Amino acid sequence: MKTTNRMLLVAGALVCATAVSPGCGSGGGSQTGGAGHGGNAGHGAGASGTGGTAGHAGSGGGAAGTPGVAGAGGMAGHAGSGGGAGAAGVAGAGGMAGSGGAGGKAGAAGGAAGKAGAAGGGGAAGTAGAGGAAGSAGGAGSRSDGGAPDGGPSDAGGDGALACTDGGAAGSRVYLQLDPTDPERVTNLQWLNSASTLTPNLAASGGPLHCTDPQEFFGQAYGAPEGADPLLVIGGHLATLAGCGPQQTITAAASDCAQTAQLPVTTTYQLQAGARASLLRIARTFGFDASTPVYSGVGIRPYVPRVPLQLLGTVIYPNQAGTGVTSADASACSADCFVSTGATWNGRWFADVDPTSGLALIVLRDPSMTSPVQLTVNNDGFSSSNLASFVLVQPTNGWKAPVTEIESLCFADLTSWPQSQRDAGVLPDSCAP
Repeated sequence: MKTTNRMLLVAGALVCATAVSPGCGSGGGSQTGGAGHGGNAGHGAGASGTGGTAGHAGSGGGAAGTPGVAGAGGMAGHAGSGGGAGAAGVAGAGGMAGSGGAGGKAGAAGGAAGKAGAAGGGGAAGTAGAGGAAGSAGGAGSRSDGGAPDGGPSDAGGDGALACTDGGAAGSRVYLQLDPTDPERVTNLQWLNSASTLTPNLAASGGPLHCTDPQEFFGQAYGAPEGADPLLVIGGHLATLAGCGPQQTITAAASDCAQTAQLPVTTTYQLQAGARASLLRIARTFGFDASTPVYSGVGIRPYVPRVPLQLLGTVIYPNQAGTGVTSADASACSADCFVSTGATWNGRWFADVDPTSGLALIVLRDPSMTSPVQLTVNNDGFSSSNLASFVLVQPTNGWKAPVTEIESLCFADLTSWPQSQRDAGVLPDSCAP
């Protein structure tokens, strides 16, 4: 964003802990886990439960293994030794290692993902307990997924973000992590590909900080062309997150971090399962009303899926006949390169692709959306990103009532979306409307 920003599951089985590197852990843990600062909670295949209390001066952390969920990456009790790892993985990522604990594995950034089990939250600190379980206010855990590889999301809990990586429990192959201060900012987005390997983080960001947000990030919303109002979800935006599961709803605060009034914005993410496990549905509503002015630009980009330019710098989009695609190089568009609906683009989808590996992020507009749109292809320097996105074309008299836009992000590779189908403009079955 080159403009100057104004100070942008299982039901019942998910526990959120926020005191230390907050997150929604997953991967079942032990209720009898290891003692001591630095001890780690293991996990078996269990239902959810909060971790047990940390033993103050506890000795000899017991090995994990009983069903249940321990606090992921939490702080263990003082002077404990040898926190044991449980079966099928280590405790969640991002927790703080304690002092005096020998041999514990909790607190390392990036714990291994559990093969089964629900999400875990940290227990409260205890006193005088021998062999206490995982410690107070557990940090972010990693996704539990029978098909997941060892190693959780690369940024799980890394910056204190609320990590709703519940895809495993919900059957999703998508990992989503949101910022705790402005959950409209996606801090980590990864996909478990056809080879059961996690992609790198596909959420690009960068630029000067506006309160806690960088100037450019994944999930923004603002006017088009760049420099035009309105600035809807930008650096300094504030919001709250409700829910930490397959459905997550974000509601804007009344004002941003500089106490400037914000237009009401509500965003809902919906993870999918089964044949559509590689798809993430996004619905965003803007609270326009009769007092909303007519803006000077073409319209608004309602959701900016900002991806690394070096990795996903090619944009393809289908023709009206549905028989082929056009390819555009985002690095050649330092300003907005607009594409209108017509013979060369049907207005339904576009994809950011890596021509070398075949990785693709397909952005689809829901079939129920009928308002006029354009496509913009663009790149930004602070974040070294491709920010191709849909643009909602502003009505002649502006927007005078709330507007809802529904789009989906769908991931594919050459196994799920062969080159011949791409060239023909045919979507993979897992992404088809």
